[in-house]
Amino acid sequence: MALISRRLVPERLRRHLPLHTSRLFALGSAIAGCLLASATSRRAVFAMPLPRRSAAAVGAAIVSLGSSVAIAEESTGPIKLTRVIAEGGLEDWSVSEYEAMRDDEPRTKGYENALQKRLKGKDGAVVVDIGTGAFALLAILAAKAGAKKVYAIEKNPSAVPLAKETIAKAGLQNTIEVIEGDSMQVKLPEKVDLIVSELIGSISTQEGVEPIIKDAQRFLKDDLKGNSNAMIPSRVQTQIAPVKYTEHRIMKFAEKRGILSRGIAAEGTLRPLRLRGKTRDLVFLAEPQLLEDFDFNSPESTPSKLQNNLKFDIPEKMADQAKDFSGFAMWTKLIIDDTNAVEVKGQKSTSHWAYVVALMDKLPHDLRAPTSIELKAQIDYGVSPVKYTLETQVPV
Repeated sequence: MALISRRLVPERLRRHLPLHTSRLFALGSAIAGCLLASATSRRAVFAMPLPRRSAAAVGAAIVSLGSSVAIAEESTGPIKLTRVIAEGGLEDWSVSEYEAMRDDEPRTKGYENALQKRLKGKDGAVVVDIGTGAFALLAILAAKAGAKKVYAIEKNPSAVPLAKETIAKAGLQNTIEVIEGDSMQVKLPEKVDLIVSELIGSISTQEGVEPIIKDAQRFLKDDLKGNSNAMIPSRVQTQIAPVKYTEHRIMKFAEKRGILSRGIAAEGTLRPLRLRGKTRDLVFLAEPQLLEDFDFNSPESTPSKLQNNLKFDIPEKMADQAKDFSGFAMWTKLIIDDTNAVEVKGQKSTSHWAYVVALMDKLPHDLRAPTSIELKAQIDYGVSPVKYTLETQVPV
């Protein structure tokens, strides 16, 4: 049997080493001394001479063997893995990123269809667009769909002049009024019939949509609060699934391709990966499940903290891929209204949203499919940035 060097044992397993290690070391050294003496005096007995290691070195190797056996026997329980994602700065968009949102055809077309349907035949409708962006896209769509007045709120000072310029080029400056500021601090001159927004991250609530939409209820006319026709979109969900990331073992090279999130990770938290919707570097090991579901028409129904316990069944057909379990991928599913929905996974054209991938450890773990893996997830909406805690267990 080959001797196993102690330095090859993962750090997380070394805590399981037996207390009698020093005794094994002494015994190993004594045995090694005898072997070396025997090799010197009776060399003819060996077909090949024993390498001239010191007794201490051979003893250490024997200890390593004993320790590795002890780990296999004593570490039969699973290993707990925990990752926390809490990123700020995600709403500080560049012009090119605003362009990507505008040019995301399924998203833009879905909003256009919903606004036309919602505003059809409603003369005199007043709309507020929260987070209008550099191109005032939703505000312009609302005006073209028949809104009499649109208030376009934008807190990014660099985006405001661009929004005004775009509105003027469309000839809608008399219909759309741009208001610079945080929507939670803005006061509108009148109540509105419809709130439209796109405050959605690649993890759907990551950009702080929950407190903003809760506050935005004050903009609505009193008889429209809680009305499903007063809000676009209708709801947003985050889907999640266990994955294999094909470049997990070569992260030093993979990182050079700009796959790490541009967000500012809070101290002590994970900087996740962000992979485009058409990536070929993800293998989904099980069917996705619902991590969170935020209802725009009933935002108060979302608690300040959400806990979700999920169990994923990994089928036998994924046995080869499951040997490299990397972590969990999350992505957005946007339900604009009852006939328009957009989801990153499976979208034919490239989405401006990405997969957010939490690698649960430095290297992949071997899951022996068919098997199941459980996930304990907690989302804290009451802090800024929003905090997502993922906890799972894998076999040793």
